Amino acid sequence: MNVIEIKNLKKYYGKARGVEDVSFELFPGEILGFIGPNGAGKSTVIRTIMGLIQKTSGKVSVFGKEPSPEVNLNIGYLPSEIYLYPELTALRQLEYFARIRKTSSERIHELVERLDLDLGRRTRELSFGNRKKVGIIAALFHSPKAIILDEPTAGLDPLIQQEFFALLEEERKKGAAILLSSHVLSEVEKVCNRVLLIKEGRILFSDTIENLKKNEYKKVFVSPKLEGVKLEGLEYLGKQNSEAVYSFKGDINLLVQKLSYYRLQSLRIEDLDLEEIFIHYYQKEKKNA
Repeated sequence: MNVIEIKNLKKYYGKARGVEDVSFELFPGEILGFIGPNGAGKSTVIRTIMGLIQKTSGKVSVFGKEPSPEVNLNIGYLPSEIYLYPELTALRQLEYFARIRKTSSERIHELVERLDLDLGRRTRELSFGNRKKVGIIAALFHSPKAIILDEPTAGLDPLIQQEFFALLEEERKKGAAILLSSHVLSEVEKVCNRVLLIKEGRILFSDTIENLKKNEYKKVFVSPKLEGVKLEGLEYLGKQNSEAVYSFKGDINLLVQKLSYYRLQSLRIEDLDLEEIFIHYYQKEKKNA
């Protein structure tokens, strides 16, 4: 059973487009990477799920219910911008969140230790990264079944990012459904099971990271450069250090068979990373436009 279901969501701000046509589902035990350029509609979708704005049309369901403050008590939400009471210490702020949720604050200290947060400082004295830590702890301390994160790693140093990803994986294993909106494709590739690409208010595609890499281009590094080779799907990209670099889409066995006729000094075949896959996707979309 899905945790979040969105079907044909449309949101307009007067005549301005927020999202045009968005449909997807989020299931227990998965981390869904929600990606797209600025202005694509990611934050609009998230705010609609949280009931912070009203949809123009379509369906938005969380735990089988319409968004509401009561439903939100079972969601862990981290917005891209954190607003805290400036005169409260980090501890008092987190205890306040616990009272609002009517839940125990017992786990707060465990998360504080793992994320290295100074509880004694007032929130107005905290750096952007430390305010983000307060937001992460507030989103996770009640072990919610749905977790929605909007640009969660902005301002975090690499070691804290690593600990944060470990926390997400622990929540996923406990059955949480996690929606992670991010501009950092490398972290989406690292932690997400599935990726959802939105552009100009529409979902372009959704697929697992594994399928994207399996079905898309490979990067081929060879030395020396292949002269006179003709194989459909093989395209020369340029030189990198002493190697010639090609992209390839097709049956990898045919490629290896073709290359066996050449006297090569070196050969490497790698998956494209997520950013390179999307560059190819956008180029293909422009050609078809």
